[in-house]
Amino acid sequence: MKIHLVGLRASALQAMIELHRLSHPPLHELVEDATSAEMIVFVGSVPAHGEGIVDSALPRLYPEKCFVYWDDDGVVSLLPGIYTNAERARWFDLHRTASHNFIDTLNPQVRPMPEVEKRYLVSFAGGSTSLLRKKLYKIDYQRADVLIQNTSSYFHWDPSQEDRVARQREYAETIAASRFGLCPRGASAGGLRLFEVMQMGVAPVLASDKFLLPEGPDWDSFLLRIPERKIMQLPEILERHMAESAERGRLARLAYEQWFAPSVMFNGIIATLVREREERKIPERWVHPFWGAILWQRRFRNAARGVAKKVVLGVFRLLKLRFIYDLNHN
Repeated sequence: MKIHLVGLRASALQAMIELHRLSHPPLHELVEDATSAEMIVFVGSVPAHGEGIVDSALPRLYPEKCFVYWDDDGVVSLLPGIYTNAERARWFDLHRTASHNFIDTLNPQVRPMPEVEKRYLVSFAGGSTSLLRKKLYKIDYQRADVLIQNTSSYFHWDPSQEDRVARQREYAETIAASRFGLCPRGASAGGLRLFEVMQMGVAPVLASDKFLLPEGPDWDSFLLRIPERKIMQLPEILERHMAESAERGRLARLAYEQWFAPSVMFNGIIATLVREREERKIPERWVHPFWGAILWQRRFRNAARGVAKKVVLGVFRLLKLRFIYDLNHN
């Protein structure tokens, strides 16, 4: 299939081009001409007003062959495609959103480490980017084999931070030393951590009620899903699966190699988009008039969250109290 890529962000476009170069077998051809392409894929994410998509002529000229690979928080469904933080449909599924792995991971330390001794029942290290995580940091499980770390001072997507390599190595070694890798929702429903834990051959534990898992893997064979409301019971739940942890980790690694490794990622992404095209419920031209409303909803939601945060923190300062949850410092 002939694919034309449109970069919404330079780094994402280069990452997608590299995945195409690594793809095995090489099933698709990248072309410069959008007219001759069988599929047009916008890669990255857009600013608040939709620049890069709403001001492009391509979706209007070729509405049925335009898709997006969106690697930012949330889902802004201007185009059908892959959203790395896609959520399950609430009422009915228009088959316009699917999920997949991130194309730009930035942590070369993530790899299987069979030599590392298992010291933890479960571990998690991440930023304070959701209410679930804030609650998680407040829980004292009173167990030395449960390691929960708030690493809000580290921002994964900024390659200029000091001690970056050492912190990435520590992060990977902690996962390797765990029987289970906890993957709680962050700023959005999904996250990179699920795929990192799978890549390392550790049994993943998903705590996200809304995340739409990618199609393909037999998730039930290796993934444990814990409702967000049961995060307090995490150790007790995992202890019941202790004997399965190594096998679940092995199957997670096999699933990663089959569906999400660099050599299969590009073909998998295109296969997902082809499936969306075949299952399309409504013509894309019908969606274009609602682009303004979709973008307004995004801006309103972000603004409302910002106002709510300022109001709550202002009340705590006025009362001279410390806020009950840890904040992300970035």
